[in-house]
Amino acid sequence: MNLKTVFFSIFILSQAIVFGQQLQIEPYLFISRAKDTVQAELGTFNVLEDRRNGSNDSIKLSFVRFTSTNPNPGSPIVYLAGGPGGSGIATAKGNRFALFMKLREVADVIAFDQRGTGISNSLPNCPYYTIFDLERAIDKAEYVQKSTENIAKCLEFWAKENVNLNAYNTTESAKDIDALRMALGVPKISIWGISYGSHLAFEYIRLFEDHIDKMVLASLEGPYETIKLPKRTEDFVFQIAALAKDNYGSEKKYPHLKEKIIAVHERLKNKPISSTYLNRSGIPDSVGISNFELQSAIATFYLKNPTDSKKLPKIYSQMYDGNFSEIAEDVMVMKRYIYSRVSPMSFAMDMQSGISEKRQKQVARQMDTSILGSTINFLLYEWMIALDFPQLPNEFRELESNQVNALLLSGSMDGRTYLGDGVEIAKKFDHGKHVIIENAGHDLYMQSPVIGEMVLDFFKGKQPNGDSIVLEPTVFE
Repeated sequence: MNLKTVFFSIFILSQAIVFGQQLQIEPYLFISRAKDTVQAELGTFNVLEDRRNGSNDSIKLSFVRFTSTNPNPGSPIVYLAGGPGGSGIATAKGNRFALFMKLREVADVIAFDQRGTGISNSLPNCPYYTIFDLERAIDKAEYVQKSTENIAKCLEFWAKENVNLNAYNTTESAKDIDALRMALGVPKISIWGISYGSHLAFEYIRLFEDHIDKMVLASLEGPYETIKLPKRTEDFVFQIAALAKDNYGSEKKYPHLKEKIIAVHERLKNKPISSTYLNRSGIPDSVGISNFELQSAIATFYLKNPTDSKKLPKIYSQMYDGNFSEIAEDVMVMKRYIYSRVSPMSFAMDMQSGISEKRQKQVARQMDTSILGSTINFLLYEWMIALDFPQLPNEFRELESNQVNALLLSGSMDGRTYLGDGVEIAKKFDHGKHVIIENAGHDLYMQSPVIGEMVLDFFKGKQPNGDSIVLEPTVFE
C-alpha cells in the first residue's frame, strides 16, 4: 500500500468517525404500497443547513437502507428521486419496489430523502394561495401577476418563520449526498436516479466525481435544463401527431391531427370558451378555458408517458369538433391547485438552478410561437424574470466531460425530458453508455422487465449489448 492510499484511508476513517457520531441506525419494517414487507434500517444524520453562510444551523436527513443479500457487497447504491420534491423512501414504496429489492444482489440499496422532502422535510408550507375565477377564462398575464404576488407573500411568511430558502439548492443537496457517503464510512457510492435526480447527480459529478463507483440515470435533465425549450415541446407534440396518422397500423387513425391541434389553439387565442363536465360527485361543473389554460393542461397531464399521450389525438379531435368536456376537469385542477400554491423545496431548488442568459433568450424567442408556449415549465421562467431570487453561479449550469462509468437511459416518448437533450448530455460521458428505449416515456424504469434487468446487470459490471431497446408501442385511443 503506497503512502497516498494510507493517507486516504486515514482520512475516510476519520470522516466516518466524525459523522458516525451523528449517524443513527435503527431497525425499520418497510411496507410497500402493495403491502410487501421487508426488514430494513432507518438512518438519520445531520448536516449544516447552509454551508456558505458560516451558520451552525443543522438539519436532519433520513434514508432507508435495504441490506445487501450479497456476501461481498459493492459500493452502496443511493437512489435520487425526481421532482424536485420527490421522496426516495416514498418511491421505494411504489412500483419500483421490486427493482429496489433486486439491486440488493449487488450492494446495500439506499432510498434517500433529499433535504426538504419526505421525512427529511421540516419546512413549513405557505398558508397563502391564489384564488382564480373558475368559470372565467384567464389569460397568462393574470396567472403571472397573481402567482407572483402570492409568492411574494409566501417569501415574507418564510422569512418571518426564519426559513432559509437559499439553503435549498442543488449544490447543497449534492454536498448532502457526500455527507451521507462519509457517514456510511465508504470511499465511493453508486448512484441511481431519474429526472431531477439526474440533475442532482450531474452536480454530484461536478463536485465529487472521484467518489462515484457506478451511475445509472434515466430521463436526463442537464444542469442547464431546469427551463425546457418551448420548441422541444412543440416538436414532441407534432411527433405524436405524425405517429397518430397511422397509429401503429391500428384501425383508429388520425390523418389530420397536426392541423387540428393548430386550429384548436388558434380558436382559443381568438375566443376563449366555457365548458361543463361532470365532477366526481356526478354534478355538472363549469370552467372557463383560455388558450394558456389549455396549453397548461396539455403540458401538465398529457406528455409525460405514453399512457398519458395516448389520449391526446382523441382529446384534440373532440376539441376540434367543439367538445371540451374531457379537458375541462384538467383545467379545473390547474386553476384550483397547481397554479394557486407553491411548495418551498421545489420552488427554491428550481429557482436556484436557474437559467443561463443564452437559454433565457432562446425561451423568449420561442415561447409565443410554439404550440404550448412555455407551459412545460409551469410559470418558472416568468418567476425567474419577475422575482429577485438568487441563482447558483454559471459554472453550475455547465456540464463538463467526465470519466464516470455510467448507464444513461432515454425514452423516445418522454415529453418531459426530451430524447434529443439526452443525446447531447451523453456526449459528455467519456465512459458512459446511452441506451434509447423506443416507445418508453419519462417513468421508464418499470415500463419493461428488460429495463430493470439491464440496470441490475450494469451494477453487476456487465455492459449493455446494444444502444437501444424496442418496446411495444402504446396505441393511441
